[in-house]
Amino acid sequence: MRGIISEGMLLCSSNADQSQVAPLVPPEDCVPGEPIRFEGHSYSPTEPGNKASKAFEKCAPHFAVNDNGIACYAGVPFMTSQGAITAPIQGKIS
Repeated sequence: MRGIISEGMLLCSSNADQSQVAPLVPPEDCVPGEPIRFEGHSYSPTEPGNKASKAFEKCAPHFAVNDNGIACYAGVPFMTSQGAITAPIQGKIS
C-alpha cells in the first residue's frame, strides 16, 4: 500500500462472522509485486516507514467485495494491468 514494499501483507475476504476466510485472487497473468490501482485515485510511492499501518487502518473500512465478486475500495475495483482482483467470499476484506 502507498508504494511501500511489503513482503508479508495478505488481504483476504470473509463472511460477516469471519467463519469463512480466503485470500483475494489476482488475475492469472498478474506480475507479483505489481501495484494495485483504483480508478479516480492517484498513485505515488512513499518511502518505507511506520506510516504503513496507519494507511491500512484508514483504508480498510472502505474495502469490500461487490456483487460480482470483485474486491473494491470505496466501490472502486482493485485493478492490475491484467484486470480486476476477485474475492472467493462475498463480504468484508481485511
